[in-house]
Amino acid sequence: MMNPTERAEIDRLWQRKLVQDAKSLAQSERHRNLEPDSAEFLNALACGLKPRFILEIGGSSGLSTIALASAARQVKGTLVSIEIDARRQAEARATMQRLGLDRYVDFRNSDAVEVLPSLPGMNLVLIDCEKDDYIRFFDMLKLRAGTIVVADNILSHNLTDYVRHVRSRGLESVTLPVGKGLELSRVPEK
Repeated sequence: MMNPTERAEIDRLWQRKLVQDAKSLAQSERHRNLEPDSAEFLNALACGLKPRFILEIGGSSGLSTIALASAARQVKGTLVSIEIDARRQAEARATMQRLGLDRYVDFRNSDAVEVLPSLPGMNLVLIDCEKDDYIRFFDMLKLRAGTIVVADNILSHNLTDYVRHVRSRGLESVTLPVGKGLELSRVPEK
């Protein structure tokens, strides 16, 4: 589980996001972070699964990165964090260094389209990026038996197309009313 310092940093990032939202800043000026309840869930899930290889598509300023890197530290795994916005990823890098989690994170400042083909199969994946890209990026993943894919914003953005797509691929999948809605999908054993 996350320690109090990691939780305090998540709270700081979340409070900043709420202030940005209240100011109605342009989407490009706002940080897009996973909700704290979802971060707690992901951390617990990852600690329980003990994945060696974790991937997040869309790290923003690092809230989800904290939760996943903390789990990677505990299970001796590695997190690959893809973020296209260099400023946001620079902030996430600095946060991970302050928390002592940076050695568990392989930061990739790029479009996921360029990174995903070079990655091996992952054990746990978080998709939290532009909503129009969810299906495309899901289809680019190298899925293997037992892989868990978690997608955020399922309920808040009514991502029924994504849910239908994942379930049509034969994954065991359920929508969880955690945060803004998480779709938890598992590649079945053969």
